[in-house]
Amino acid sequence: MTKGFDNLEFEIRVKRARELMEKNNIDILLLTTPHNFRYFSGLDSYFWESPTRPWFLLIPQNSDPIALVPSIGQTALEKTWLKNIKTWSSPNPKDEGITLLKDTILNLLPNNGVVGCELGHESHLRMSINDFDMLRTDLSKIEFINASKIIWELRMIKSHNEIKKIKKIISLTSNVFDNLPKKLNIGMSEIEICNIFKKELIENGAEHTLYISCASDKGGYDQIISSPSNKKVEEGDILIIDTGSTFDGYFCDFDRNFGFGKISKESQDAYKVLWEATEAGLQKIKPGFSCSDISNAMMEILRKSGLKSNSVGRMGHGLGLQVTEPPSIHSDDKTILRENMIITIEPCFEYIPSKMIVHEENILVTNNGFELLTSRTPERIPIID
Repeated sequence: MTKGFDNLEFEIRVKRARELMEKNNIDILLLTTPHNFRYFSGLDSYFWESPTRPWFLLIPQNSDPIALVPSIGQTALEKTWLKNIKTWSSPNPKDEGITLLKDTILNLLPNNGVVGCELGHESHLRMSINDFDMLRTDLSKIEFINASKIIWELRMIKSHNEIKKIKKIISLTSNVFDNLPKKLNIGMSEIEICNIFKKELIENGAEHTLYISCASDKGGYDQIISSPSNKKVEEGDILIIDTGSTFDGYFCDFDRNFGFGKISKESQDAYKVLWEATEAGLQKIKPGFSCSDISNAMMEILRKSGLKSNSVGRMGHGLGLQVTEPPSIHSDDKTILRENMIITIEPCFEYIPSKMIVHEENILVTNNGFELLTSRTPERIPIID
């Protein structure tokens, strides 16, 4: 599969953005975060891990996008579809591109106007608050407002080209998970197991494993976010691996559980309850249903089976250029499912205090239902002797 997208993909994204900008009376979008910058520019770089230099992308309503970047980024950006690139010499703590940004906005909006920024839900500015305050003060006739809602409205609906990339990383990760049990045995450490897993991912075509969590204990685990440890798996343990791996910037995000030796009937029963809760959630994935419908369907199964608590907080989320994106699969999230959304469903069953099991699947919302992108979690937990 070819990396990147052709120019038409980005032209369509900008066109859709402008349609939403017009509806919301926004003259310019100001983007600063790596995922939004990549979404509109196509820049593939992990240079963002260096926090020294801010990067800015302006999407005006009536002219071509403008990238304002530190000079170190010019050559890389010239290889993208963007044509209007401005630079400053950086690092420059006294003026980290703010004068250039201010002058560019003034050139586009000499009198007044509205600039939409990443100020809202699941968003942040990748520039200092002091610099943002200075920008607003110096451009007092221009209104800076929250545009996160329209950014997420764009990104929640995936293009066919995005879907192909997400399907690829999910498919290859599913294959690695399915074949993993034959490579494991009792006595291995969590780190050893996850290193085997990561090696298999890379050899099968994944580019990065940016997120991996692992936990294990008798009959389950008490959390699902920590990195693998030196703990060695023992008879009766259940081990979970949860991964957010990428192909061409797009994530998968799902987990699998493995039992070691003889595990308790109680934990096997809890695993089966989760499988059934996932089935109930899948039946609510269809355009017109809401995220809360999915959550409530899964929660009904879990509560009937003796759910003690749910410290995870939600039971799934959106997926794409970030390992988690809106919406949330939660009883309070009334977001309506639409065709070409990609979501995860992730029921968590804490069946006794501080002992949980979690399942997770990745799903594409289709025009009349759903397509399961992950190979389905086995109905019975895989056992490794």
